[in-house]
Amino acid sequence: MADVTETDLTTDLPTITERDFTPEELAQREADAAAAIQAQVDADAAEANRVALRASAESKLAKLGLTVEEITAVLTP
Repeated sequence: MADVTETDLTTDLPTITERDFTPEELAQREADAAAAIQAQVDADAAEANRVALRASAESKLAKLGLTVEEITAVLTP
């Protein structure tokens, strides 16, 4: 199965060519996939950090004597 389908519309009869990736295209595809995975890992880590910070803030506010309703009101945008 070919990786790339190219259509040439510059002629009277369009020609369709199927081919495999070049080594450069394959390397770029793999680099893009690795970058996407790393971006997701980074986003997951940032979200986990945000959740941990919120839990810490809620705990500290509760120690100050705020009720659950007050904490929710303060932390909800």
